Amino acid sequence: MINLFPNSKILIVDDDTNVQKSLKRLISKENFVVQVACDGEDALSKITDFQPHCILLDIKMPYLNGKDTLKMIKFSYPTIEVIIISGINSSKINEDCLADGAFSCVSKPVNFDFLFFQIIQALELRLAKEAADEKP
Repeated sequence: MINLFPNSKILIVDDDTNVQKSLKRLISKENFVVQVACDGEDALSKITDFQPHCILLDIKMPYLNGKDTLKMIKFSYPTIEVIIISGINSSKINEDCLADGAFSCVSKPVNFDFLFFQIIQALELRLAKEAADEKP
């Protein structure tokens, strides 16, 4: 698959450093600019400076969990697309996250081709929303 959005900014939010490192390595290879955060509080503190286009967000994290972080992100930064990445296999949690504004939910262990496809789709949606907002 070809990255149609090179240099787009992706924020990975996961308390597992192994997940952070592997996702950062794989996503960076696709010409994205990547930063990581270890929990929801860390993510919220990095959003203003980094200004990500898309966030990959784990659900189960210390301090501020992914569901609450998602709500805060979508309230304060509605144009940022959020993809939930979780090892919790629960259709109820997925439904709740989608209802709260998540773009999609991806299960761990992550299939990188599927995740890359989801990232591209999320960036396409963001671009379409921005274009619609600019029309008179």
